[in-house]
Parts: sequence; structure tokens; C-alpha cells
Amino acid sequence: MWTGTVGLVNNQHKYLTAETFGHKINANGVGLKKKQQWTIEPFPISANGADYSNGNRLDDLDELENVAIKSHLDCYLAVDSFGNVTCESTEKTEGSRFTITICSMSSTATTQQEQISWAFRNISRGYYLGTTSDGMIQCNAKMPQSRAELWHVHLIPARGATMFALKSIGRKRFARTMPSVSGQMNGASNGSEVSEQIQVDATTAWGSETLFQFKYFDSGKYALLTSNTKYLTNEGICIDLSKSPIASLPPIECLFTIEYHCGNIAFRDSAGRYLAAAGRASLLRSRSTHVTKDEQFEFESAPIQVALRATFNNKWVSTKQGVDLSANQNELTKQETFQFEYNNSDQSWYITTYEGHYWALGGASTIQTNKDLSARSCFKIKWNSDDGSCSLAVSDPKAGDETLTKWIGARKSGQLFTCQSDSAVKFFVKFLNRTSINLRASNASGFVGLKLPGSGKLESNKTTPDSMRIEYANSENNGLDFSDIDSTFNCCYLKMMSNNKYLSLIENNSVAADASSAACAQQFQIELRSGTQIAIKTYESNSNYLNLTKNGSIVVSNCLPESATLWEF
Repeated sequence: MWTGTVGLVNNQHKYLTAETFGHKINANGVGLKKKQQWTIEPFPISANGADYSNGNRLDDLDELENVAIKSHLDCYLAVDSFGNVTCESTEKTEGSRFTITICSMSSTATTQQEQISWAFRNISRGYYLGTTSDGMIQCNAKMPQSRAELWHVHLIPARGATMFALKSIGRKRFARTMPSVSGQMNGASNGSEVSEQIQVDATTAWGSETLFQFKYFDSGKYALLTSNTKYLTNEGICIDLSKSPIASLPPIECLFTIEYHCGNIAFRDSAGRYLAAAGRASLLRSRSTHVTKDEQFEFESAPIQVALRATFNNKWVSTKQGVDLSANQNELTKQETFQFEYNNSDQSWYITTYEGHYWALGGASTIQTNKDLSARSCFKIKWNSDDGSCSLAVSDPKAGDETLTKWIGARKSGQLFTCQSDSAVKFFVKFLNRTSINLRASNASGFVGLKLPGSGKLESNKTTPDSMRIEYANSENNGLDFSDIDSTFNCCYLKMMSNNKYLSLIENNSVAADASSAACAQQFQIELRSGTQIAIKTYESNSNYLNLTKNGSIVVSNCLPESATLWEF
């Protein structure tokens, strides 16, 4: 079932707010800050059932799924038998059980444009959550007959998961970006960029083509974007708006409202049709005006997938030769792609292949792949401050002394094996399924983005992220040639997609997206610190990191690696 963090906006464009002190709630928030963030959680019916004296049985309701609404203080919104709305208890009670009803209204009396809103019906009382003109919260309406009981939902990307895999409930397949058939023919004939479409036919969420993100606009409208920030239309085609004139809204065919159905999410276009996989090609496009399992989707988190290039021979680590892992390949394929799954209990990593096999210790101290889950090994990552590379070690809590740690080395053939620290091989890491990233400091609630459209100044309190593309490069090329860097890269550039400018340093070591080319931009190195967090260091510096100051400025400053700002990506 879907769980999401949202802002709830009433008909006066004010946000539902939980005040920090006194457990007071109101609808007077003018923006989406921490106090305006609410988590919608599934709230299954308890085994012993509930006694609804007012006769409102659960099977009489339009929406069968039950939810609870939790504030940033971890307290649940609840309604008593008199209609008083409180937010004081950290425990779920029957008074905090709601269902979601999707309502449609014309936006104004003079237009037929449809406006979709959510209404929250309290199960125990049988009335809808609403507001008064002065922002007070009440639950006195039997039906959502006025806009006072209607809410726009401002969905906030989950922490550490701004990009997600989109899975169809009906087809049990993941969506992925593919070249369109007509685009392949036209692109091949005239040399232009090949157009893309989205198909729901992937059995696993593997590669950047299976990752998506959403972008919120006013009045509860959303756009669904690919990992390379192209917009999905209701006809299933992806369009690039990065070179279009700056506008407040994308084209109407790219805008959807989200609806809650049976614990999942559905996307509805302006014509009242829902996104679903259609035809033999499973093209994701608007089709039916009714919601079935085919129109329902869930967001799944996708672990980071990377390639490892050994510095001693400039070869990629691969499984092409069989179960043995060796750094001996010049080209990147699925056999050189590995998924790093973070283990929070001891800050280590499980590493898996495309076939679902795990890295594990093999015979004769080798590193091999093994499909047996119980045989998998945990690994630690050590980042080398001198060149931005990393070294890998087998995680063994019993080792204690670092001299007993088994590090990963490589023979002349490239075959990986365990060794002492002085023989550990160094790797440069390339992100493969995160070709672009959305940054949010782990100690902040806002995203990094442009302060004003078309401006290069950055701010760190945006409710919607501005994506940055990672462009890997060799520092000696000075950003002039990206054509052949797969085997030689040692740094990267970060390009802001909303204005097509690169990050650079300006006065007082502040960072701005104002460099028109990579030759004028700052070179960075990315350190993977956890499954959802990275640290960003400037190239050719041992301790200059991209940091967020207390006043919200984004600067490059000297600090210890453990003190650097961790950025959710």
C-alpha cells in the first residue's frame, strides 16, 4: 500500500498546519514547510473490528482502504464523537481512521475545466474533514458539498527516494523509457534525436530507464518525468521541455492529478482518462475513464546501480567470464552493472548482479557471484581523499583490528581476491541508474534549486527539486570533450537541467548554476555514503566539500569528511 508525505491545501490555498507547541492545528499555512507536512499511512481494520453506532459500515463506503494522517510531530489527526478535531496522540485510535473520496468539480462557474480534489471521511463519526473561513478545522459535513471539505494534495518526494520505479498493479511490470518505433525510423534517417515513449514491460527495475520522478504544480497538478527530465504526455510520448521558453506550466497534455484507489495511486489527465499500459507494446498512455488494477500504480524505491573501474588497468569489473569477478572489460553492459543495497544495521553493502546473484567470498580467496542468499558477503566502502577513488573491504564485525580486515585486490589478469590493505585496488565509481540527481540536505526539509526561473542563484528550501545531470569527465580534458571518458574519467560536472548551466564557484566560495560550458565549471567527485546519501567534494582537494550553512547558503568549504553535508539524492 502507498504511504506518502503530503501537504494538504484547502480552497483558500492555505496549508493544513500542526503547530509545534500546544498540539494546535489550523489551515493558515501560506507555504509548505515542516509544520505543513503530513504522512498518509495505511490503517488496516483491526482484527476485533469496530462498533459504528451511526450505521456507517465500512462496506458502504466508496473507498475500502483506510488511512491515518500523521503530523510532523508523529501525532495522528483524530475526531471525537462531537466533531472536535485533535492532533495529540502518537497512537492510532478508531477516531483517527479515515477513508479518501475523490471529488470532481468545475474550477469556476464560467469554465468547464475539471478540478480533482481529495475528501477525507472520518469512519467513526461519518463526516468529512473541513475548514472554516478563518482556518479552523472541523468535521461536521455529512457530504463534501462545498469546497470547505475539499483538499488539494501536494505530494512531497520521499526522503532519499525522489526517483522511483513505477510498477503497474495490474500487469505486475515496471515502466521504462524506450525509443519509439517512429522515432527510431525518423531519427535514423535524418540524424535527429530519437523520440522516446514509456512501456510497462520490465520485470525488474534495472537501469536509469526504469526510474521516474514527479513535479508538483499549483492546484494539485503533476507532471511525470523520466530520469533524464523529459515529460510524459497522455499519449505515452516523452517530450523535452528543457529548451522551451520558461513557462509556469508545461503543456496540458503533460499534466495529471493523482488519485488514491485501493491503497495505490492513479494518474488522471485533463480529459478524465487514466494512465494505463495499452496494447501489445504496453504503451503507458491515457485510456479508460474508470479505475481498475491496470490504472493503479505503486512507487518502489530503487537502490543505486554503479559500475566500478579499476585504476591500475582502467578496466571495468565484470561477470562476463563466469562466476569470478574480474576487472577486465573495456565496455559497459549489464554484466558490468552492479546494484549496491545498503545495510543500515552495520553501514555495509550487499552487491548484486543483473541476474540477482550476490558478491561473495569464493575459493582461493577470490570474489565470486553466488545465487545463494545465505552465502552473500557484506562490503565496506572506504573513500580515498587523494584522488576520489574508493577501496572495498569485506565487512567482518569480528575482525576488530583493521589489520585483520580483508580488502579487495586484483591480480594482473584483473581477477578480484581478498588481500591486505597495502594491496587493495582502487576503483572509480560511476552512477548508472542515477544519470541525474535531486539534492536535499539530510538535515533540511527543502530541495536545492534555482532561486528564480532563468537565474543561476541557488536556494535550498524549494518544495520541488530541480534536477542536476551528472556528466563524467577526465580532469585533463578541462571539460572540452566528453566523447570517450568511460575508461578515463576521474571527476564529474553537475548541470542544472532547468537552465542548462553548470555549477561553478562564485564569490565567497558560494555555488551557482551559471557556467555556460563545462570548461568554466567546477569539477566534483561524488562519494556514496549510504543508500540514499552522498557527499560531494571538489576535485583535487582533500577536504573541500559542498556544504549547507546554517543560514541556508550552499558553499564549498574545508571540513573533515565525516563533517561534510550529506545530500539525499
